[in-house]
Amino acid sequence: MIICLCLLAIAATDTTKYVVLNHGRPAGDMIVVQRGDSVLLHYEYRDRNRGFHAENRYHILRGAMVGAEARVLPLEQESPIPDASDRFEIAADSVRHSGRGGATSTRIDPGTYYGLQSSTPFDQAVLARFLLRQPGHAAKFGDGRAVRLEIANETTVPTSTGRQRVRLALIHAGTDGTPSAIWLDSRDELFASDVAWFITVRAGAESALPALRAIETSYRDAEAEALAKRLTRPPSSAIAIVNGDVFDSERGVMRPHMTVVVNKDRIVSVGPADSVRPPAGAVVIDAAGKTIIPGLWDMHGHLQFTSQNTLSVAQLSFGLTTVRDLASDLDVAVSQRDRAATGRILAPRAILAGFIEGPGKWAGPTEVLVRTEDEARRWVARYDSMGYKQIKVYNLVHPDLIPTIAAEAHKRGMRLSGHIPRGLTVPDAVLLGFDEIQHGAFLFSTFFQDSLYVPTMRAYSAVATVVAPNVNVDGADFTQMIELLKQHGTVIDGTFSVWVGTNPTGTSVTGGAASSNIAKADSNYLRLIKRLYDAGVTMVPGTDNPVGTTYNNEVEVYERAGIPAAQVLQMATIVSARVMRDDRDYGSIAVGKVADLIIVDGKPAEHVADLRKVQQVMRAGRVYNVRELRKAAGVP
Repeated sequence: MIICLCLLAIAATDTTKYVVLNHGRPAGDMIVVQRGDSVLLHYEYRDRNRGFHAENRYHILRGAMVGAEARVLPLEQESPIPDASDRFEIAADSVRHSGRGGATSTRIDPGTYYGLQSSTPFDQAVLARFLLRQPGHAAKFGDGRAVRLEIANETTVPTSTGRQRVRLALIHAGTDGTPSAIWLDSRDELFASDVAWFITVRAGAESALPALRAIETSYRDAEAEALAKRLTRPPSSAIAIVNGDVFDSERGVMRPHMTVVVNKDRIVSVGPADSVRPPAGAVVIDAAGKTIIPGLWDMHGHLQFTSQNTLSVAQLSFGLTTVRDLASDLDVAVSQRDRAATGRILAPRAILAGFIEGPGKWAGPTEVLVRTEDEARRWVARYDSMGYKQIKVYNLVHPDLIPTIAAEAHKRGMRLSGHIPRGLTVPDAVLLGFDEIQHGAFLFSTFFQDSLYVPTMRAYSAVATVVAPNVNVDGADFTQMIELLKQHGTVIDGTFSVWVGTNPTGTSVTGGAASSNIAKADSNYLRLIKRLYDAGVTMVPGTDNPVGTTYNNEVEVYERAGIPAAQVLQMATIVSARVMRDDRDYGSIAVGKVADLIIVDGKPAEHVADLRKVQQVMRAGRVYNVRELRKAAGVP
């Protein structure tokens, strides 16, 4: 038999055009064409010399989708068209999937959604229409995961052809704590994708986006605050963590068999368990055989629209109590920072850095594109007025503007960091006023400036993986650059786990494009880390990962490079706090400081990998169970 997977409900011959926008700027397009019993999909977008290009075909029989095939192409490729990377076909009572991983054939199970693994907005709409026609709007995927649809809102919005009625459809899949969102029109066809850095919207409906953003924001905010109420323990007048071994981050040593007393959001007592008694009525947490360390800092994060619902919850579960945001939408960043500070959402404390980019085809995902000195000054001032602590410049900022940005930021007590803008080197940036460099990869690509442009302009990440194996890290030029970093007190936010290609087990680490010589690239990165450490250059751990799942990889890379575990923990706590001039209140377990700490079932000051055994997290005196946080965030 043939199951009706989705009724496409479009005319016999029809073309629908969509635009992909990056903060209001064109970044790609999606075209949906029906020809007879086939639907052809072209979907392409570009993101800083990267992106996605798909050419899919969907087969229709009597209004039901009975097969599809997806082809993913390089951005610049027009022909030849590659073989399908994913294909499925329904025949009689079975469904056959095939792709690069092989082929499978299974009997059709009623109430199951069969479709492409593709993640285009069109495929989301296909799934949404299927669910709308199921009892309770619920079904399951072929792998057994449950999936259901929720209509969260309905509204009327303006378009170039008149006002249209649209619905916000939320797809809850498996254990993922955050549903994906999509906007459907009155015929249940795709109107727009969810609110994100890149948005796909029907051509002519761009004016509707502010209204859609407001509605989705309201929904996400309410869900996040409800989650926080559910998982936050009622506040206690005092909490005593007893019998644990405390990591003294100020000195880099362990203090065995200690008690830490917290009152409200502050640490009020730290001392030997034999002499410090829990106050009457205090909640007592027995940490015998465990390590109490200050909350961890991720110095390279990116707040997303859905961070408050799952991503930040996951970060908290990994022991991250402070995350420095280095690029996000202003409304998202400020709202989440302020509500996290009061415990209204489950999230680490957020420190914000204002993102500044230059204009151009390859500009990063931001509305802040500066062309003149006056524009640069105004944006620094605006960020300062909103409580941002740092400015981060990006790839296309004109080098002539760097001194102006540096002077304005420093005048206001703000730090300046960033990528190395095109046309500059690391030493140039330091001499022009950078306090910090994001991504250790720039320490390699600075010696291969021509490779940024020849034979074509490429993303810095791709350049770094190509040149990293070919740099003499112990050479005179590299030594001179390291000495300059030390002399100027320049901080390195290396995000090394993004580029180090293999971990101790020899398996691939998710991150940058593969190098042609992974072993040599890894060796050079590890040697770079050790050289920076030996020279006294300050390094701080950052992931460039909004979920925090690679944080353990990041700190373990430092230990693999030869930095003692206790010093790695210092980098992850007090050193990061000092860099941000926050060490008066954060970064160590001491009387008077904010109660940001974690309890680890292991000895991370001896083996950094034991940070993977976080059991409880305290953020500003609020205690969270790691298992509950991870379940809510859909993290294993």
